[in-house]
Amino acid sequence: MSSLTRPRELRSLAWIVLSTALLATLAFRPARADEFSRLVGPSLFEIPRRPDGKGVPALSIRAIEAMPEVLSGERSAFLVVETDEGNVAKLLVSPALRPRPAVEGQSERQVVPILSLDRFETIDRGDRVARKARGRDVVLFDGFDFDLDSGQVVPPGFGGDIRFESKAKGGPALVGLGASRLYPIDRLIKMAGVETGRPSTGLKVLPTDFNGRYTLVANGQLAGALELSIGEDGTVSGQFRSDRNGGQYPVTGKIAADRARRIEFEIRFPRSRQSFDGLLWTEERNVFAGTTRLLEHEYSFLAVREGFPIYPEPIEGTAPPRAPSVAKTTTLVVGLAGDRYTLDGAEKSADEMSRALSAAISSRSASEALIRVPPSTPFEKVQALVRLVRRSGIETIRLGEVKEP
Repeated sequence: MSSLTRPRELRSLAWIVLSTALLATLAFRPARADEFSRLVGPSLFEIPRRPDGKGVPALSIRAIEAMPEVLSGERSAFLVVETDEGNVAKLLVSPALRPRPAVEGQSERQVVPILSLDRFETIDRGDRVARKARGRDVVLFDGFDFDLDSGQVVPPGFGGDIRFESKAKGGPALVGLGASRLYPIDRLIKMAGVETGRPSTGLKVLPTDFNGRYTLVANGQLAGALELSIGEDGTVSGQFRSDRNGGQYPVTGKIAADRARRIEFEIRFPRSRQSFDGLLWTEERNVFAGTTRLLEHEYSFLAVREGFPIYPEPIEGTAPPRAPSVAKTTTLVVGLAGDRYTLDGAEKSADEMSRALSAAISSRSASEALIRVPPSTPFEKVQALVRLVRRSGIETIRLGEVKEP
């Protein structure tokens, strides 16, 4: 099943569940040290113990849909859960529908509500940095228990921390098991660590221009968040947090005495040390690159300051880099008008609607449909309209809401 997104303006339960199953697949987030992966340490573990903490035993689908987007690049609802082992898990979740094969006596397939764990990471309570478990795109059906400490679906009574219940009182809901409570996050969490930092603006490069947080990639194998702090004597200190295992490792080094834009540092892993020798870009000063050595092998690396683009502003008189070509998408607005249908505002019968949709999809390179009807519209009517649109060959369908007359 493809990954699904959810419009947040819908309110009724039927709308909430249906809409998540119909939206187009989004491009996956890039593999980098983003806001979700950087959230570790005290910033994360203090959430269950804050005086204003809003831990709840369960969250309905309606409540999840109403949650705002708080992480850059993430449209799913963001939750924190303290597990039965005392670890803390962070989750991105979204509801959806999953088709179920038709049974004897039914002419069409049925759909059932599910909950998708779009992304999760469980952080060890010991060092508050290392990952105990992590994963993506885990689907929970009705009654499924999930153990966040091991990152697995488990039978009832085997240490599950959360459960999806499609027939809970008040509608489908994510439920905390045992002492586990859910902490819905409705605002960006301030993370401890080195500030992003801004380099100086003068003509001369200063050693302190290296201060800040970077996304570091070496030879396409090592990737993570690099935090650097430069002392008055040019000494380098900081830490590196690996995207691969969530481990956090100390960084030490120095700025060259005769060349302020040259940095030498090493990352100390448990069984090895990896050294880096790089030069800071003199323009913008948000990137440095060079060579890295590990076990007598030399590779290249690149470090980009977080929050800043790698591409410079175009020089006057030159054209900016050409963006990749993207096929234009034509959106058809469909709806209901009593027992008839509407297409871009014009009323049509079922046959007229079918012919018009088929003609539209055959004459355009790419199309999608936006279904707009009042929230009070019966679920069955919305399903019938969806089937009609899909039969025309349109695969991408979005749902929107219109005010009641």
